[in-house]
Amino acid sequence: MVKSLIQRWDVCRCICRLIFAILIGLPMGTAVAKNPEGQALPRPWVNKPSPGLADNLRHWHLTFELGQQQSASEKGIFPSFAPGYRDGTACLVNDLRPAPSIKLTAVAKRVRYVPRGSPHTDPDHLDVTREIIDTLRSPSIVKFVAREQFDNGQLDVETGLAVALVQDFEIALRTPKKKEHVWSINWRIERQTETSYAGYEAWGLFIRINGTLQPFYLAGRQSSGETPGVSYYYVLATGDLNGDGIDELVVREMGFEKEQDDLELWAWERGGPVTIARTPWR
Repeated sequence: MVKSLIQRWDVCRCICRLIFAILIGLPMGTAVAKNPEGQALPRPWVNKPSPGLADNLRHWHLTFELGQQQSASEKGIFPSFAPGYRDGTACLVNDLRPAPSIKLTAVAKRVRYVPRGSPHTDPDHLDVTREIIDTLRSPSIVKFVAREQFDNGQLDVETGLAVALVQDFEIALRTPKKKEHVWSINWRIERQTETSYAGYEAWGLFIRINGTLQPFYLAGRQSSGETPGVSYYYVLATGDLNGDGIDELVVREMGFEKEQDDLELWAWERGGPVTIARTPWR
């Protein structure tokens, strides 16, 4: 009888140890998740909203109508095209009746900067500035690249910058009703030889502190030599849709050889963008 009780106790201890290991191991495994090659998985550029925020903004949608393109960004109306390159108009709408008025602030188109001396594919492209180079090689960016394991020692901003896409606009993201001048920068760093390719694509939101641009949000991923610049976002319009003092954003996703125009409505939560709505075919 005593021997049986001891055996049962040993079994219980083993089970308890196993449960404890699982409880401890799961969060650790999540924090250091890796892909099959052993590299840390990049965090997504945009996350999902909390249930509370999703419910708060559930009446907002993006619609699309075929026909002649129309444009009135301040009213949530954007020229667009459906799968198959069919022209039309995307609209930000609210399904409440009566629907609240839409008052957005249009954001200027992004400016494309390329290295001096590179073949420009558009007469509007500008030579990359020293400020952009210095911003992308700042300690904050260096730490970000190292943490995300994008750089294996082969990449250098000065010689490897392929392109930087820049927008700047006023928006309240970090503090309710407090507008800040924000710079949105998408950039790609790469190094290519006849036998190898290394590179990464990143996106950051920056504010100017003591005369220099400092990031308050960064995301990125390793890029492919076959399809660099697979996708990036740029902002079309901003505005506070739910009255909480934090602005929402209407953005366009640009991609490699895309056959349709993809627009998204973003909110800001937990220090980063979250997706609220997409064009119907997403």
